[in-house]
Amino acid sequence: MQHLTQARLTRMSSALPDIGQKPMIWKRSGVKKQLTETMMAIFKKLTSVAACVLGTGLFAPSSNAGAAAYPDKPVTIYVGFAAGGPTDVVARLLAEGLTHKFRQSFVIENRPGASGELAANLLKKATPDGYTLMIGANGTLSILPAVRKTIQYQPLRDFVPIAPVARFPYYLAVSKESTFSTYDDLVKYGRSHAKGLTFGSAGPGSANHLAGEWFAKATGMDAVHIPYKGDAAALTDLIANRVDFAFLAGSVVIPQVEAEKIRLIASASSSPDIGLQEIPVLGRDELPGFTAEPWNGLLGPAGLPSDIVQILNAAVNEVMTSPNIKERLKKLDQYPFTGSVDVFADHIRKQSAQTADLVKTLNLTIEQ
Repeated sequence: MQHLTQARLTRMSSALPDIGQKPMIWKRSGVKKQLTETMMAIFKKLTSVAACVLGTGLFAPSSNAGAAAYPDKPVTIYVGFAAGGPTDVVARLLAEGLTHKFRQSFVIENRPGASGELAANLLKKATPDGYTLMIGANGTLSILPAVRKTIQYQPLRDFVPIAPVARFPYYLAVSKESTFSTYDDLVKYGRSHAKGLTFGSAGPGSANHLAGEWFAKATGMDAVHIPYKGDAAALTDLIANRVDFAFLAGSVVIPQVEAEKIRLIASASSSPDIGLQEIPVLGRDELPGFTAEPWNGLLGPAGLPSDIVQILNAAVNEVMTSPNIKERLKKLDQYPFTGSVDVFADHIRKQSAQTADLVKTLNLTIEQ
């Protein structure tokens, strides 16, 4: 301290808070003692001020403190369907992208059962800390609550919508061994044979269950629903011609079309830029207004801190719109579905209302 010039000491003291002391005249002799006494006085004054400020809560611990380090351990993402289905494949793409972005593992945990209800119930009970999430499909979020009386969750009450992820069209598919080659073949037979047709789905209350029921109603057919535990199991029986038709995603059926095991009769796309256009589009060519275009999104348990929600929303949107992921999605016949937290919540709300109306029209209920 003794080597400090009087000018430097003067500039230092002028930058310090005014503590009400008389001006000091700096002399070379005794500078160390005087400076020590001054700094002690400043320390006592600042300590007193800090205590007062903290007492008012102006500098209370930030709620962002935990989010700043998020995630600092592996994150589990539940998928309520078997591996290989359309929800599972997009979940794995998202987990890969998030793992790369955060340099922390996002791990897919398949919990198939009850058309996604099992995974949803697990998420409902999870600690809302951002380390347990779920990719929810529209069947789980908007259909099951409308058709299953024993449902134990309500999407916008028990979950926090984080971000939409992807959407994709269903295709009306039959076995290559089927005698039905066209839409007209299938519908004509179904109209003339009571309960003469069967259709498969990923399970009661799934999106393709609702699509099959709606299709049968709209065409005047009487078809019997055969539920499976996931799309992969339904596909196996469709290929073997043990069920007559099914609405399935492109990621499930297109490889089988290329292997000449499946025939696509029509697309249920809602848009000319979504899905295969070289086959009839039901809503455009055969059944005006008919679309079956499932979607999915990322959710957390109720109580998830908003700062973590926003971190994840931004990351999901970034991952799903990256050129690499978009190209890989397209190969799976899936398409990015992105937006804010509010956009996703509003989508769930509107879809739930529309589905409830359709379910009422179809008089469709599921007891268990």
